[in-house]
Amino acid sequence: MKAISKILNLLLASVILCTLIAAVGSAITKKPVLLTVIRSNSMYPVWERGDMVIIDNLNQDEEIHEGDIVFFKAEEGSLATKGWIAHRVIGGNAEEGFITKGDANKYSDQESDNTGSIERKWIAGRAIEMGENPIVLNKIGYLSLWMEKYQSNPLLLPGFALILGIIIAISELMPGQKRKKNNKSNGMELHLIYFIGGLSISIIVGGTMITSGHTLNQVYEVSEQSQGVLMGSDVGILKVGDSVTRPLSEIKNESIFPLIGVITSNDKQIELSHKKVTLSKGQQINSTYTVNAENPGKYKATIKVGLFYPLLPASIIYFLAQKSYWLALTFVSIVPGLPLMIYPFIDGKMRRKTFKVIRKKKRKLQSIFQG
Repeated sequence: MKAISKILNLLLASVILCTLIAAVGSAITKKPVLLTVIRSNSMYPVWERGDMVIIDNLNQDEEIHEGDIVFFKAEEGSLATKGWIAHRVIGGNAEEGFITKGDANKYSDQESDNTGSIERKWIAGRAIEMGENPIVLNKIGYLSLWMEKYQSNPLLLPGFALILGIIIAISELMPGQKRKKNNKSNGMELHLIYFIGGLSISIIVGGTMITSGHTLNQVYEVSEQSQGVLMGSDVGILKVGDSVTRPLSEIKNESIFPLIGVITSNDKQIELSHKKVTLSKGQQINSTYTVNAENPGKYKATIKVGLFYPLLPASIIYFLAQKSYWLALTFVSIVPGLPLMIYPFIDGKMRRKTFKVIRKKKRKLQSIFQG
């Protein structure tokens, strides 16, 4: 039973970590990272919906060969509305584009969807293979698909926290002798439940904040001579002394909690209509930015819009976001999960037990290496 318990705990931890890596990694980079969840059966029998696949993220200079299963997102044609697709390369090249096809499909993507070849720059990665078969984690991705389906539900996060709290409360309220016996057999399992539970809450909180934020990259130029149009720029070429205002974004709080909206820019010539604002449920603001042309030159400004849960004071969140959006996100995300993660080190009995197990594991490893 002890071995079975450890195996089940390991499997549970693996499912949680795989799900979090797939969901949060994709949310941050806007593309599949390390692991991705399969959403259709177009590649059956290689994999099925709900499976999770290990992928190799590719640089643009890495070669792609016929037979590779690649992950791409078309920017043109009928496939552009279908998001990330995982299909096999059956022809083409990097210069002229690739021909792709799902193993379960009768026709190639180019024949059935009336779309052009897949450009190399659209391809983010390919499936890692062991021998001739991709590495597939069967059915593990269903939890991620379930979370995606209900992520807009404002009760998801508190519901998850409540369930986790009930599980931990049951373990803490267990009758003395039974709890003592269970603790002896479980080793560090309870400590890991606390830590993984806290980490899961923090990552879910961070993931929901990531999906609500966005970034605007704005290229413009300041000239001493005259104004002009700059391709791909909403601002264009400004003359020294000019000012131009443009709409930035519509910020709306669609959750049941109040949120703190923070907008920052790395360009001192950009003035923001809102820098930090607290939004109540359903509240919406329309923000703008103004470019004040002061110094001649070419500029590439980044404006970051973020929505944060009010787990820290707004002034602290804004201060951190000025340094880095990711710094603010990390600090705010850690707050709700931190009590669970550090509890095993605060509770005296659990702390002593944890350190005892760590020392035991350490001695075992040392004996293995020395032997």
